[in-house]
Amino acid sequence: MPETPYCPMCGAKQVSEPRKATKRSNGQGTVYKRGNGYEAQVVKYYFTNERGKRVAKKVRKSGFKTKRDALEYIPILKGSKDKKVSTLEDHWRVWENADLPKLSASKQDAYTRAKKRLEDVFHTPIDQITIEDLQTVVDKEVKTFYPARDMKSLLSHLYKRAMAQREVNVNLSSFIALPELDEEEPQPFSKDEQNAFWKLYAENDQFVLYILLMIYTGMMPGELIDAKKEMINWENQIIIGSGKKTKKRKETPIVLPDIIIPVLKRICEISQSDKLMNFNKNYFYKEYHACLERANVRHLSPYSCRHTTGTALGTSEIPLAIVKEIMRHTKITTTERYFHIDSDTMLKAANKARSAPIAQDA
Repeated sequence: MPETPYCPMCGAKQVSEPRKATKRSNGQGTVYKRGNGYEAQVVKYYFTNERGKRVAKKVRKSGFKTKRDALEYIPILKGSKDKKVSTLEDHWRVWENADLPKLSASKQDAYTRAKKRLEDVFHTPIDQITIEDLQTVVDKEVKTFYPARDMKSLLSHLYKRAMAQREVNVNLSSFIALPELDEEEPQPFSKDEQNAFWKLYAENDQFVLYILLMIYTGMMPGELIDAKKEMINWENQIIIGSGKKTKKRKETPIVLPDIIIPVLKRICEISQSDKLMNFNKNYFYKEYHACLERANVRHLSPYSCRHTTGTALGTSEIPLAIVKEIMRHTKITTTERYFHIDSDTMLKAANKARSAPIAQDA
């Protein structure tokens, strides 16, 4: 029977062929899969250990989202002169996975929107971006202080990463000029305006219930929109678990004064769900301003309700430390910013302090 590479009976291969070598040259670098990401690795040099064995000295960098990102980083590990300089987009990819999730939901949303506004410079090598480039994109995309500040803050985070990797020497974001902060301080509703709200309440206006609840508890719109009926402790007259934004607000109960209990009960009666409200944020703001129109009061923001709470407490004889707890503030200095004292209140306080004649020396 002639020799063939395959068995004539079963067709199996009988002659082995030598495999082609797949050895890669030293220092070329390797990429490995590590969990949900990739790791780049390069052999820098070899040395002889204590046992006389030749050992490779390797350098590694992990945390890459894609294999391509890891491969592109190999020249940097090698210390090559023609290494690739990262873009802001490259640093964003790492930062959004490592640091962004540690921030609050509102801050994550602000930085994500800031990133979209920075697209004009996000794909340019970071060492080629100038101060003028950054200022131009900020001026082009936004005209007001807070969104511009978010863009500047995000750039600062990314530049710090680039500086740590010695891709740039200066954090250029620090040179960005922001628009003027044109923000009026929230004002409280006057006593006459509060009486106008109670008049609507007597006329069975349903939306005014929510305005009164915010005025007498200091609840913020977001807290009110997400609050559930099960959070109400009627016996102790508190709402537990609806606080937002700060750790203090989340942990401290919202106090329900006697005057607001009938209002809250009415809210629970008209609500068709497990929440105090049956509508979303957009509808809330629309109906809020419509209610102000019906009450014929100033069109102040919903946050003015909380300032009304603070002002009422601050002009009472309640100790400041207790007012701070009712407002759910961490610092007393924050509480003091909610006190809006009008001239009539100041005059009454001055007259009270001087109600008795000062004793004269004999």
